[in-house]
Amino acid sequence: MAKNYYLSSFFWSTAAKILNALFSFITIPLLLGHFGKSEYGILSIATACNGYMALLDLGMNTGAVKFFSQWKAEGKTSLRDRVARTNITFYLIISIVNITGLIAIALLGKNFFAVTDTEFEKLRTCLFIIATFAPLSWVTTAFNQLLIADKQIGFTMQIQCFQTILKTALVGIILFADSAMTTYFLYFTLITASLIFPYAYKCLKDSLISTLRPAKYWSDFKIVFTFSLSIFALSFFQVTALQSRPIILSIFTDNATNVVTDFKIIEVIPLFIITIGGTFSSIFLPRTSELVAQRKQKEIEEFAYNWTFKTSIIANILCIPFILSAQEAITAYVGKEFSHLSTWLSLWCLTVLIQIHTTPGNSLVLAYGKTKALVITTAISCAISMIINIILCKQYGIGSAIIGYFVYVNIIIGLYYIIYYKKLMGLNRIKMFTSFMYPTLISLAIFAIVYFIPTPNVFNLISNTRIKYIVICIFKTAIWILPYLAILTKMNKISIKEIINSRK
Repeated sequence: MAKNYYLSSFFWSTAAKILNALFSFITIPLLLGHFGKSEYGILSIATACNGYMALLDLGMNTGAVKFFSQWKAEGKTSLRDRVARTNITFYLIISIVNITGLIAIALLGKNFFAVTDTEFEKLRTCLFIIATFAPLSWVTTAFNQLLIADKQIGFTMQIQCFQTILKTALVGIILFADSAMTTYFLYFTLITASLIFPYAYKCLKDSLISTLRPAKYWSDFKIVFTFSLSIFALSFFQVTALQSRPIILSIFTDNATNVVTDFKIIEVIPLFIITIGGTFSSIFLPRTSELVAQRKQKEIEEFAYNWTFKTSIIANILCIPFILSAQEAITAYVGKEFSHLSTWLSLWCLTVLIQIHTTPGNSLVLAYGKTKALVITTAISCAISMIINIILCKQYGIGSAIIGYFVYVNIIIGLYYIIYYKKLMGLNRIKMFTSFMYPTLISLAIFAIVYFIPTPNVFNLISNTRIKYIVICIFKTAIWILPYLAILTKMNKISIKEIINSRK
């Protein structure tokens, strides 16, 4: 049953993320060509401003999933219901704060960003649009937590697949009708906010919540909220490290819209991979919460070693192809004029590769709830990352943001190995490191060989530049991944047959 849950959740999560990545991959050049670099930069700044508002969650997204999973295992359905309904009230309050913040930026932030008066007017409109749909977006979170805790990630991802299809259709309509950027953003935000309807219906249908009426069981809610505040401190610095980068670029560079647009172009691939990593966290947390609650140390160790190994394999499969063919991928994506961004894309993907392998360990840390040292280290590494970004901004442009993020990730990873694995979870640090390095060293060895294999001249016969570079990317990926999977299979580290049979 557990294996089916992991496989099904990962399958649908990956399908949703791939579909969303394809949406971004296809639509960014189309929208960039239709609206221009300036207007697309405005969309990016508006999204970044709202992304930072995710901090208003106060860690509840993680805390609620942990306790809803735990209470399900303990049969405390009444307690879950009371907290879930109070959670709706909480998110309605948060949405009001979110709206106030966005309106304040829209009315008072004219001199804050390095944009023209005309650009700021369009930015203001986008911020008002986000504010309008904020209540729906926030309350959706409450229902999503119930579904994840109930191990229904597959359902949520199926809905998100459908949502992405609607967004893709929207882009086609906008291009056909030659509509304005703000019109596109209005309908895009509406589609995003519409998740609340299927999520709420599913929660009611499966009796995960008794009614959609908000409640005020604050004494019960306090159990989750108190724990979540420690997660909030961690999330504050994590979100800051992620979301502050385009904001810093928009403030400290001379041409904010162009630089932020460059950032958003190469962000698509790493963000997709990070999202996959986040999916693992969502899949793992209900299970790790159960294991920790039941104090099954042997199963905790098996989970940590086994899934660190598997997650590392997937991280390599996701990251290495883009490091190997970064220049070709960028050129195929948006053209040769952006090929200089390939170095930063490679560094970013390498950073993500290192980051993702700790996802199983991170889920265990959250399940134990002992995050004090992690909060302190995250705060320090976040501050260092932001300082690096600001100092190097003028010289390296978007490169400053990526260098800063590389430093941030590696400081955090060091903490896991120095403190958490041994002292908190009783794990063998060498075994955890080996679980990551074993598949990674094999991957890098094959990478070193493939990197120096010349691209066959036959690809020059392809007249369409974009298609040519896509084919080259596929070629390089194939000659890397086939021997990689073959070696792992030969060493009995993975079973292709088992994977196929499991999916059937």
